[in-house]
Amino acid sequence: MRVRHGDVWEDYPTHAYTWIRPNENWPKDFDIEPVFTFCNSDSPPGELREGARGLCVNVDFESFAKGSGPADYAIDGTVQVPAEGWMTINNNVDFQAGPGHSPGLKEAWTRSFCPEAEGEEDATQRVSGRFVLEENSEDRLRGHLELTVEGQTGGTCPGDAAEVDLDFDFEN
Repeated sequence: MRVRHGDVWEDYPTHAYTWIRPNENWPKDFDIEPVFTFCNSDSPPGELREGARGLCVNVDFESFAKGSGPADYAIDGTVQVPAEGWMTINNNVDFQAGPGHSPGLKEAWTRSFCPEAEGEEDATQRVSGRFVLEENSEDRLRGHLELTVEGQTGGTCPGDAAEVDLDFDFEN
C-alpha cells in the first residue's frame, strides 16, 4: 500500500491489522460495515510509534456468502467519504458505481491515519481495481486486492492518491 502526498509517494509495507465483518459470533442485528478492512502502516508490526502513518482500505458487499467459491469483482466508481475519524465503525460512505463496477460489490474506499492527528474533512475518491477471491471455502478466504484511488484518501492525514496491491489469506 502507498499514499501520495504532493509529489512524494509514501510506502506502508507493514501489515497493521485486518478485519472481516460481520463476525459470526456477533448478534445478527449488529450490522456493521464494511465486510473487509485491510490496514498497513509505516510502523513495526504490533506497534503504532509516534508519528506513524498508514492507510486502511475497505471493501463492502451487498451480501457475502462464505464458502460460495472463487469470484472476481471489478471496482469502478466514485465515493464520498465523510469526516468521521479513521477508526469509525459505521462509515456512512456514498458510493456511485461506474459502468465497469461488478454487481454485488457495494463499495470500496480508503482512509489514511495518523493516530495523533486531529481533524478531518470530507473526501471524494475515484476508485478502480479488482477484488479477487481465489478461494472462498468454509474454512479459508484467499485472494488479491488491487485498488487505485484518485483524490483525497480521507482520514486524519489524507493523501492526494493511493495504490493498493495486496494478497490475503485467512484460515479458520
